[in-house]
Amino acid sequence: MRTPPVVATLAASALLVLLGAATPASVGASSAQELGPWQPTAEETQLAAQVHVLLNDARTVASLEELTRSPQLDLLAYQHAREMAVRGSVTHHSHLYGVSTNTRFRLAFPGLRQFGENVAVNRTPGALHRALMDSTGHRLNRMDPAFTHVGVAVARVGQYQLYLTEVFARVFDDSTLSEIAVLYSELRPEALPHDEPKYGEVKGETVRIGPPTEDNPEFWTQRGIDAYDNRRFAEAIELFKKSIAIDSGYEYAHYNLARAYLANDEPDRALAILQRQTAEYPDDADAWNSSGAALLLLQRFEEAVDAFTHVLRLRARDAGSWYNLGLAHEMQGNLDKAERAYRQALHVKPDLVEAAAALARVRR
Repeated sequence: MRTPPVVATLAASALLVLLGAATPASVGASSAQELGPWQPTAEETQLAAQVHVLLNDARTVASLEELTRSPQLDLLAYQHAREMAVRGSVTHHSHLYGVSTNTRFRLAFPGLRQFGENVAVNRTPGALHRALMDSTGHRLNRMDPAFTHVGVAVARVGQYQLYLTEVFARVFDDSTLSEIAVLYSELRPEALPHDEPKYGEVKGETVRIGPPTEDNPEFWTQRGIDAYDNRRFAEAIELFKKSIAIDSGYEYAHYNLARAYLANDEPDRALAILQRQTAEYPDDADAWNSSGAALLLLQRFEEAVDAFTHVLRLRARDAGSWYNLGLAHEMQGNLDKAERAYRQALHVKPDLVEAAAALARVRR
């Protein structure tokens, strides 16, 4: 006969919970040789169109000419947006190819001389637009009267993470944009230069590119993610708070702040953020998963079961959520349900060591 675990005296820190990542681990290619040229989905094309409308509306209010959308610039922009989504990082540098923004522009359009680029991540086209307009450097690109054309691309990761690349150009002759000479993703990595500035800054040119500045919430969010990845959770919390102080609507920072609270053994603070997010975005599986993890750590096991069940309705092949669901059942003494959940976790991910150990535990 199996004996249910005693949960009344179980410390929250004793629970082994599989926390969700900031971005899914697999969203596309993983090596340079497998890259592009990628094509956006119909939904991604629609999202990019929304960003373009908001951009031109802002220029019209500022009495500036609208920017003409270029399919070739769109394609260049999408290669980078999708690469950022694959890596889960916001940058003006191709880490997989070791080339800068400047090189990407020169390879694609050797006849053009004036470019700009904005990159960002957020949850909606409106949030992307607001964040860029609130950042001095990004706003300069968007409101530059010298630019005539733009490429806009959005790459989605999960339900609520949109990676954006905007490519700006000054065009005197439309024939210079008639076709792309070469996409960097079509070349072998060893054929490309690797001794460039990381962010592609070139002296004496009008290209305004580079990392986000301190007035941009992305500046602090990316540093917070670096701190989190290096297990400096208290530091990560403060960095995400700085991001939110700049833009309280920057949901990407809120979600990562919740993850940092969880990792720092502050599940009550994490849950307060996550419950707001799940109420506003009921299909956000990542927020529901992290909410369930917080509930587990707070020993609110019945609510945790509900949270992980909701996650699995949204993405049934989530081994970590199956494992956490089993743990929530086990902590209530529901060992048959726990066993089924652990078995399902191993069916999805046979090498999930935690689930194998848990299955052996509940079968004693």
